[in-house]
Amino acid sequence: MIHIVLTLAIIFLGFVSAVFLFYRIPGLPALRRVQTAHLPTVSVIIPARNEAHNLPLILQDLLDQTHTPLEIICVDDASEDETAHIAASFGIRVITLSYKPEGWLGKSWACHNGALAAQGELMLFLDADVRLGRDALSRLLQAHTETACTMSVQPFHTAEKTYEQFSLFFNLVQIAANGTASLRGRTLGLYGPLILIAQTDYRAIDGHASVRGNIIEDVALGKRLSLAGLPHSLYVGDTDIRFRMYAEGPRSLLQGWLKNQAAGAAKTPLSLFLPVFLWISSLCSVPLQLVLAFVKGDTLWILFYFLLYLIWLTILSEHSKRIGQFRAWAVVFYPLPLLFLVGVFFVSVAKKLLGLNVTWKGRAIRPGDKA
Repeated sequence: MIHIVLTLAIIFLGFVSAVFLFYRIPGLPALRRVQTAHLPTVSVIIPARNEAHNLPLILQDLLDQTHTPLEIICVDDASEDETAHIAASFGIRVITLSYKPEGWLGKSWACHNGALAAQGELMLFLDADVRLGRDALSRLLQAHTETACTMSVQPFHTAEKTYEQFSLFFNLVQIAANGTASLRGRTLGLYGPLILIAQTDYRAIDGHASVRGNIIEDVALGKRLSLAGLPHSLYVGDTDIRFRMYAEGPRSLLQGWLKNQAAGAAKTPLSLFLPVFLWISSLCSVPLQLVLAFVKGDTLWILFYFLLYLIWLTILSEHSKRIGQFRAWAVVFYPLPLLFLVGVFFVSVAKKLLGLNVTWKGRAIRPGDKA
């Protein structure tokens, strides 16, 4: 009896936590009439390591914008492919880094060097795998003029192949653990794929130099802004701001999520970690109890847990549509991507505790640690 009560309590609290964590998923405001003459100048900075396949896409997107940035700077982080050559072929400024100082992680070092060269009033740090619609930059600048603070966007995830569907819960957890959509009203950090920040604010927190060794530098930057009393706003992208993560194959997906799961959990405050834990626990518990009810042949409990499973499917379907292009099977059979999330998390924790490295873009990185 006690077991049943505890199980039902966890399931119920999981539903409550889902409401708390995903109360309102904030989208970037639609474009209205923008007075381009009054918009601040913006330097686009793209840190790139082995991004020869992505660069032509994002650079063409930037050249096709309805609002032209002041400059585009690609920082080649000691790439082993044609990254620098391809960037130069678009006529943009290319900074090639041949070394990385001790204590720095590659992306922060690349962003730091790009920021040193930037001339715009605003700096737009942009990952190479992000794709932009023609009005994306105009929408970002419009929102910045209205909020007058640092902005960061988690792009809409275009998941094309079957293995990419297993990123479903990682995307949801990122939004939940960062407080982006929660009733809490306070966010934890920024989103690394797209950060729009004023030069003055960036200098005030000593930019990427202040987070040089953080593997999740976006969260660390957000904390630096908060400590300095500088507000920031978070959004979730749509078709105008999207990306395709880990298109190189299943190995890249596994390595990418492994490198920061333990660190992300360690930095999540209890006020968010607890509801995330209850939400995940409830999602796990419902299908497990449904299977157990089938094994026991208990028709009443089968119907009860099947109803709860349908409720979770409805909730996940709505959330998944807002964050990415995830297929119906990934939602209907959500225990599969959920099991992958849990497995990756525990492997990441184990690697962190044992001091084992993960290979990412040709470099060895210790999950959850500073370089």
